[in-house]
Amino acid sequence: MTQAGSAADGTTRSGTDGRGGGSGRGGGNGAGGENGAGGGTESRTGGVQIWLLALGMFAIGTDLFVVSGLLPALGADLGLSASAAGQTVTAFALTYAVAAPVLAGLTARADRRTLLIGVLVLFACGNALSACAPDFGVLLLSRVVAGAAAALFSATASSAAARLAAPERRGRALALVYAGMTCAIALGVPLGNAIGALSSWRFAFGFVAVLPLLTALGLAACLPPLPGLTASSSAASAAASAPAAASAPAAPAAPASFAARVGAVRIRRAPTSLLTTALWIVGTFVVYTYLGTLLETIGRVDATDRTWLLLCFGLGSLTGILGGGRLADRVRPDAALPVTTGLLALVLAGLGPALHSVTGAAVGLALWGAVHWASFPLIQHRLLAIGGDHGDMLLALNNSAVYLGQTVAAAAGGLLMGAGLRTSLPLFGAGCELLAALVLTAAAIRTARSRTEGRTEVRTNIRTDVRTKTRTEEAGRKA
Repeated sequence: MTQAGSAADGTTRSGTDGRGGGSGRGGGNGAGGENGAGGGTESRTGGVQIWLLALGMFAIGTDLFVVSGLLPALGADLGLSASAAGQTVTAFALTYAVAAPVLAGLTARADRRTLLIGVLVLFACGNALSACAPDFGVLLLSRVVAGAAAALFSATASSAAARLAAPERRGRALALVYAGMTCAIALGVPLGNAIGALSSWRFAFGFVAVLPLLTALGLAACLPPLPGLTASSSAASAAASAPAAASAPAAPAAPASFAARVGAVRIRRAPTSLLTTALWIVGTFVVYTYLGTLLETIGRVDATDRTWLLLCFGLGSLTGILGGGRLADRVRPDAALPVTTGLLALVLAGLGPALHSVTGAAVGLALWGAVHWASFPLIQHRLLAIGGDHGDMLLALNNSAVYLGQTVAAAAGGLLMGAGLRTSLPLFGAGCELLAALVLTAAAIRTARSRTEGRTEVRTNIRTDVRTKTRTEEAGRKA
């Protein structure tokens, strides 16, 4: 997820990680201001803008994950089974997966400031409708509205962060924005669950609705106009060199077309990589979506204990993603991913028995969060290596694979819950992770074999060239 949003909105890797174009250290646009990295009022303003974008991502992450802990109360209030209530996650995730590339293309010419503020208001309205929903139909509609708004905000926020930050700070700016999503798992979900436990699940959605409104007010106060895609690349270049660039960062180059983004799936090894992502997500979210119900029915955990158990999962997730980032810098992802997904299969297989006690659940959830999220940086690094110059497009497709995986997980989990097989959810998840590990292992073996064959072919060609050269020289001497 970390860079997929930027690709969906059409920025290039060189624009987001600071290795390519931009205004340089003292270029005067965005966070860098006229003082470049040296700071000043404009630099501090840019920092506030990035933090506000991170708050928006925190709201989206909280909205996506908080439903898990609220399902028992939500279902009881609306007269729904656990499997039916879980389809609220399906509605949000499926809308997000489908809407992200489509809406990014449709709004490419819109001013980013106006778009961000408008989308945040729409996202708040979707959650307010969830809080007031009188029946299941209205609740599903509200989740579709929230999912569409979340998809467009995620894509636009990453692009805006890359343009606001000085080139040498863009990587950190993007990391900060997406840290909001990670913090939502650790803090937002337990907080939303605590609000629901103290009052009602409706107040939890109300809490989520307040966050984007605060973000929108902050952005309205301090975010400069950010032009969208202009009519021609020359217009974009003119905007980049205009004197007003310090207050209004230049429009980006034309984004890749929808067909070009989807066409990235034809990259060698991309299909199996996207399949691995989907299986990895299904394995975890088939359990996580219904975790609140599992804790209540298997472990007899009350709402208060559920809050701090979700906190255990969140803290484990933070530890895992940080550790996974370090691991990705030291080992080859092709070698490490089969190991982390295999470990995740073992953790999920042992989660069912662990849920029977509060202590066991705490340990199991912390391990689960750590092992699951340790794979995420490895997946990102692997996709960038596979994609090459088209790495960002592949990351955008991977983002859709994540949310399609969540859609499948919620639907499959609902079927198992409806069939009375709730205790089999962790085993089903373990099976998905094991399948992902097998796919990764097979891909690694094929890659190693291909490299060996390539080296053998090179050596053969060298020997052939040497023999040909020798024969030519001998023929020349005879002549």
